[in-house]
Amino acid sequence: MSALLPPLALALNVLALPAAASTPPPSLFPFDVDVLDSGLTLVTVPTGPTGTVAYYTLVKAGSRDEVEPGKSGYAHLFEHLMFRGTKAVPAAAYEKKMQALGADANAFTTDDFTLYVPTIPKESLAELIPLEADRFMHLDVAEVPYKDETGAVLGEFNKDAASPLWKMDEAMRELAFTKHTYGHTTIGYEKDVRAMPASHAYSTSFFARFYTPDDCVIFAVGDVEHGDVLARVKKEYAPWKGKRATTATAPEPEQSAPRVKALTWTGPTPPRMVVAYKVPAAQNLDDVAAMAVLTTLLFGEPSALYQRLVVKEQKLLSLAADPDDAMHKDPGLLPIAATLKPGASSFDEVGAAIQAALDAVAAKGPDAAEVAAARAHVKNALLLSMQTPGAIAINLAAYTARVGDVHALDRYVAALAKVTAEDLRRVAKAYFTAARRTTITLSPPMPDAKAGAKTGGK
Repeated sequence: MSALLPPLALALNVLALPAAASTPPPSLFPFDVDVLDSGLTLVTVPTGPTGTVAYYTLVKAGSRDEVEPGKSGYAHLFEHLMFRGTKAVPAAAYEKKMQALGADANAFTTDDFTLYVPTIPKESLAELIPLEADRFMHLDVAEVPYKDETGAVLGEFNKDAASPLWKMDEAMRELAFTKHTYGHTTIGYEKDVRAMPASHAYSTSFFARFYTPDDCVIFAVGDVEHGDVLARVKKEYAPWKGKRATTATAPEPEQSAPRVKALTWTGPTPPRMVVAYKVPAAQNLDDVAAMAVLTTLLFGEPSALYQRLVVKEQKLLSLAADPDDAMHKDPGLLPIAATLKPGASSFDEVGAAIQAALDAVAAKGPDAAEVAAARAHVKNALLLSMQTPGAIAINLAAYTARVGDVHALDRYVAALAKVTAEDLRRVAKAYFTAARRTTITLSPPMPDAKAGAKTGGK
């Protein structure tokens, strides 16, 4: 960890200075970018002698790309299938080799991308690269193991569906999006997940459409040397061919009135609510940065609203807004979540308090000193979160996927440094209006609820 502190400290010092208008934003972690003839991109980020390497592969396909009716959940399914091996290295052999390399290998899927995240000792990188190249070029999942993996995904779906937070997310998406594929969760609709076992052929076509070199970015972060990594990647991935399919994602119509849905949960839970607002795509980094500062200022722990409702009046058990939740390739949602203390407040009261705080900023703008403090908090929290090669790689990958630029993280931090009180007033007025608001509430059952009600009922 200590090996990463000098560049972080340098980044913090650089960001404290105003950048000249004609100069590009400073790079938090200087890196090299190489684009192979196939379109495969390699980003090499040497962070010093950490002894470890994050060799992460970004696939710029997520649940957003699941546009065919009845075929939601396949981006997430491939997060599982990619560990099922190839003809050259079957699943059991792959697992054994990864263990021998000391690799910590996993993956995760989002609305906009899928990321494969093996972290290894520096000495194992030369052996890892051909293994990763083989599975991305030659994944081979027969029908029987395919069906086994779809069963595992159904089990994951059932586990998720037992959570009130997941039910709220599912309901929020379905209510807020009427056309766009953000309307379904990453794991997919239940009926689609249950139908997956019969769609082995479709899964093969999904792989061919999106697992292409021009749709992937490799992030080699940590104790690496650029020339060595580049030579090995060129050699091992040279046979990879293919072009990414175009995704015909339907644009979401403008929302013109507030939307509300109430859920009842039959298990033990405090009352919960999520108030979400339609916000622009991540490509608009100036607005993304302003919204991050706005939500920190209004809903972070030091905020007046948090201190009043959570600390002093104790009407809420929690109040939070994570601006990262709003970052999407297409226009998405910025959610504000509250957990109510039973009997201490109402959904209407809390919703009105959230909207009033936003309306006050839209009307007159916030105090400049408070904006400066919130701006510094957002920047420093982001920088200090990147203390490992893996954390650096994840942030670089997420911004690359959502903005479409490997330099997007640097551009975002530069945008944060310029956020003003007027920017907060502008985005509050433009995006955080009642007409753009969708609210989901979740309540425990009434005392007279029927004993036989199903868990997670709507």
